[in-house]
Amino acid sequence: MAGYDVPNYGTVLECPYNKSHLIATERMQKHLIRCRRQYPNAKIVECRFNTAHHVPEQELSLHLKQCPFRAHVDTFMFPVSNEKTTCPPDTGYYGTNEGMQVAGKLTTMAPAPDEENWDDMDAPAYNPAVYCAQNPVIRKAMHKTASKKRQFYDDEQFRMAELRKQNL
Repeated sequence: MAGYDVPNYGTVLECPYNKSHLIATERMQKHLIRCRRQYPNAKIVECRFNTAHHVPEQELSLHLKQCPFRAHVDTFMFPVSNEKTTCPPDTGYYGTNEGMQVAGKLTTMAPAPDEENWDDMDAPAYNPAVYCAQNPVIRKAMHKTASKKRQFYDDEQFRMAELRKQNL
């Protein structure tokens, strides 16, 4: 999809479903969802690398070879490693349990090193009520009767005084 610069408006794109639709680039994704519903029999498919790319079925293979977002997927699927592996641009590839399948040959690639693992953290869970009680945070009594609110605010004044004493 080629963009057109419209003076005092910005860049617009041509809708693949109806060529008379010129849509602002930031609104194109929303428009494609609506326009696809209006033209259910159109022979237009989504690009697997970017769902904002809707192309005719006949042009899909050419688009997949030239799609600028293919590089993002390729760098994820083929991380840089010490092994020298090449993937011809016109061949299909897919992941297997043993490695990457490229043009009928099985190639093994080292996975990208993980720098952090969020599953091994032994940090306690965050409890906002406990944090607010132990720090100088102003709290409000909600959903309480008048007498319980009075008691709460008296306790809050005492709590804040104690916290100020500790900080001195």
